[in-house]
Amino acid sequence: MEYKIIEGGSPHDITKRVNDLIKEGWTPVGSHQVVVRREQNRFSGQQHMDTLNTLEYTQTLTRDETKKSVIEVDIMFNHPDDDETIKNYDVEGMREEFEYELQHLLNQD
Repeated sequence: MEYKIIEGGSPHDITKRVNDLIKEGWTPVGSHQVVVRREQNRFSGQQHMDTLNTLEYTQTLTRDETKKSVIEVDIMFNHPDDDETIKNYDVEGMREEFEYELQHLLNQD
């Protein structure tokens, strides 16, 4: 079992990173965490006006290397005679993409 902790400076950052890692076979563990990394109090003279907080979002993920991986291949088409109303499957292109992804998967060891 492999673990990874990722961080981001905003909910958007952490969500994008988590979604990208889920596509690679990672699984979130528990919920995300938010901590205040820095506080800056702002004053006008002696009067406290407000506080600026810098937040950090973190998420723990895990990946079980014993599980089978899934290879996804996009469907590709050829358009004979440049007629986009006719679609023929590009079997050769899909096969090349599959073989590339398979080689990448096999080389992860």
